[in-house]
Amino acid sequence: MIKLLIAEDEALERKALRFLLEKYFSQIIEVVGEVNNGRDAVDTSLLLKPQIILMDIHMPIMEGLEACSIIKENHSQTEFIILTAFNYFDYAKKAIHIGVSDYLLKPFSNDEFVNSINKVIIKINTKNLIENKNNQLKETYKKISPYVEKQMVENIAYGVTLTEDQFNAYRNIFEIDSSKFCCLVFNLNEKKLFDENSIVLIKNRLNILFPSIIGGLCLNDIILFVFDESVGSKILSREFKNLLNDLRLEFKSNYDITVSIGISAVNDGLNQLYLAYKEAKRCSDNGSKLQTNISTVGNVNEVNNILSGKVIKEDLNGAIIELDTILSNLLIIDGGSNLVVLKKMLLHIIDSVVEDINKFTGKDFKDFSKDKILEELINLKKISELKNCVSLVLKDLITYISSYKRSKNIDVVEKVKEYIENNYMNDVSLDNLAHYISMSSFYLSRIFSKVEGTNIKEYIIKIRMEKAKSMLIEGKKSVKQISLEVGYLDQNYFSKAFKKYTNISPKEYCNL
Repeated sequence: MIKLLIAEDEALERKALRFLLEKYFSQIIEVVGEVNNGRDAVDTSLLLKPQIILMDIHMPIMEGLEACSIIKENHSQTEFIILTAFNYFDYAKKAIHIGVSDYLLKPFSNDEFVNSINKVIIKINTKNLIENKNNQLKETYKKISPYVEKQMVENIAYGVTLTEDQFNAYRNIFEIDSSKFCCLVFNLNEKKLFDENSIVLIKNRLNILFPSIIGGLCLNDIILFVFDESVGSKILSREFKNLLNDLRLEFKSNYDITVSIGISAVNDGLNQLYLAYKEAKRCSDNGSKLQTNISTVGNVNEVNNILSGKVIKEDLNGAIIELDTILSNLLIIDGGSNLVVLKKMLLHIIDSVVEDINKFTGKDFKDFSKDKILEELINLKKISELKNCVSLVLKDLITYISSYKRSKNIDVVEKVKEYIENNYMNDVSLDNLAHYISMSSFYLSRIFSKVEGTNIKEYIIKIRMEKAKSMLIEGKKSVKQISLEVGYLDQNYFSKAFKKYTNISPKEYCNL
């Protein structure tokens, strides 16, 4: 059965649509739900994943075409039939851009409705046939791919030159779209042997980051080529570093095998395959040094904390001095011989600083993107260029932090004051307010006091007491009622707080 969702704000229209569907398509289509606004259409479709959605353009909360666009981003195979009483050209253009299957202008006849549904059903069935055929081909590829994969890896390792046609044939078989790649060589430090299970284990782990991997066992090395347009940034990521460390630990704990891993630089094109392999092989042969370098990142963490402190305090000169210290230590250890490792370490430093900024502000530092930094690091070839790149990043971070503090403080304080004004009669605390604006309670307390000249607790008392004073002057309510309305459950406690604030009791204040 094909699943269908009705999204229409008029109840009679929904009833009519369901009637037509049950009359003409009861054996083919199952109506899985009805919704009366765009927001519910998005939520329900994400949950139930209907193949067809009948979507009215004009609906409350969210317009139909906006809902279509969001659903299409998450489920590209969903087919839409737009329902509208208005023949607007602009709507039609937007619908085409989104990928709407058909467009029914109200009032439509039964024949028009049936033709529209049939058209979409044919489209779905055609897609299913193509998908089934592709799945059959994939199964065939899956059976022959290990042999083809092994042949390709052996040809590269033995220096056999591949033609452009051969290389493209391999890429088609393994559905590789990207031409960018790097080579990984897994090497044993003792007289033991890898087996096919080892290849499967490593591939399964790396598939988390790299869906396109070609690899095999050759000369007792596991040789892998990972293809991805973002391979440069991925091999510098913390997630990749953790994956490699986990693999080493797994081989050591489960098989008592010490594995060295060599990684080539990012390459592009057929002519670089053999060179990438040789580079990765050379690194894996020096695996003990590589492992020492990677593990050394953890020893730099104490200095990183100092660096983060300088950045958060907007101390650029101090941050540059700390960066020089970190780089000097890294170069003593690594000697600058492996830029891939050095780039990993520098990226780790940036990650650590951004993490500390997150902790300081109490929220994710999402406005700061690492994409540009990654692109620059990938292309740099000299140590001096790497140092300048990270120095500029620190400068940008400090500039951003400074701007962030200035722009957010006043806005945050005003938002807090508005919340207190609307909720002073309830249980309002520093923790409540910090959660409400997604900021750490420490930082909120600090900026509120800085802007207002008083702490949050005193400000809440002030608002409550001023409200109480106004009500006492009006004389329409008892002291007990007023105490409850300004957030005090205990009248005696309210009276003490009021007297502390005004120097006189509530009853005395009424007699003024």
